[in-house]
Amino acid sequence: MDFDMNAANKAMLESYVQKARPMEDMFSVRDKVAVVTGATSGLGFNIALRLLQGGARVVIAGSSQTKGDYTLPILEKAGFGPDRVVFCRTNVREEADVEKLVETAGETFGSVDLYVNSAAVWSYAHIYDLPAEEFRKVVDTNLTGAFLGIKYASRYMIEHGVRGKITLISSNSAWLPYPVFGGYGHYTASKGGVNSLAIEAAKELKRYGIMVNVVAPGGMVTAGASSNMCVESLPEEKQDEFYDELMVWQTDEIPEVDTVAIVAYAMCTPMSDGMTGDIVVADSGMSHNIVKFQPEIARYPEEE
Repeated sequence: MDFDMNAANKAMLESYVQKARPMEDMFSVRDKVAVVTGATSGLGFNIALRLLQGGARVVIAGSSQTKGDYTLPILEKAGFGPDRVVFCRTNVREEADVEKLVETAGETFGSVDLYVNSAAVWSYAHIYDLPAEEFRKVVDTNLTGAFLGIKYASRYMIEHGVRGKITLISSNSAWLPYPVFGGYGHYTASKGGVNSLAIEAAKELKRYGIMVNVVAPGGMVTAGASSNMCVESLPEEKQDEFYDELMVWQTDEIPEVDTVAIVAYAMCTPMSDGMTGDIVVADSGMSHNIVKFQPEIARYPEEE
C-alpha cells in the first residue's frame, strides 16, 4: 500500500488544532501562585502588578517592613486585596528568610507555581578602590539570593509535583561593561553568575518539569537607580572623581520599567513553555548598539 503523504499531513494538521490551547490561556497566569522578591520597588513591583493583573495570587517580598506597609495599600487601591496579595519581609541573603518566604506562599495560597527573583543591590566603585565587604554584599544579595530562591522554590515544586517556572532578573551589564570608565565590577560579576546559575539549574530541574529562565534588562527608571551612589566608605575625593567620570556616560534612552516587567510576566506564562536555560535580553537594543542617538567623540574628555 502506497504511503499517502497528504493524508498523513492532514491528520497532523488536525491534531495541531485539537491540541492548541485557547490563545487567551497562553498569556494568562490565572489561579497561579507567584512569589516575587524585590517587589516593594521598581521592576519587582511592576512584575508583581502584572502577575496580579494576569490573575495570579502573589506574595511580594522585600527587606523593608516599612516599604511593605505602604506597598500593600497601593495594590489594594488598584483592586488587589489580601485575598490576592500579601507581603513577607525577606532578606534574600538569609537562608531562613527565603525558606520562610516559600513556606508562606504555600501556606497562604496553597502552592508555589512561579518564582521571580528581582531583588538586587548595587553601587559604584572601581575595582582598585572597591572594599571587599562591598563586593561580598552585592554578590551575596544578587547571586546567593538567587541561589537560595531557586533552592527553596524548586524544592517546594518537586515535593508538591508542581511544574513551575523560575525567572531570574539579570542584567546586560554581565557582558556589556558600563559606565564608560567602569565601576560596576561587583555588580556585573553577580549578574554573570546569575546567568550561569540559571543554565545549570535549568539542566537539573527540567526532569521535574520546572523551567528556569533569565530576563536581562539594561538601564531603567527606578527609585533604586535614581539613588544609586558610590560606595559610602570611599574617601570623598574618590567619590567626586567617580561622579565626574559618571557624567560622561550617555545612554541612548532609559526604557520604562514596564517594558521589562511585561517580558518577565511573559516568562511566567505558557507562552514560555518551550524555553528553559535561556537569557532573554530586554534592553531596547542596547546590547547590539542599536541606538537613535550617538554621542560625538568630542563629548569625551581628551587625553592629558
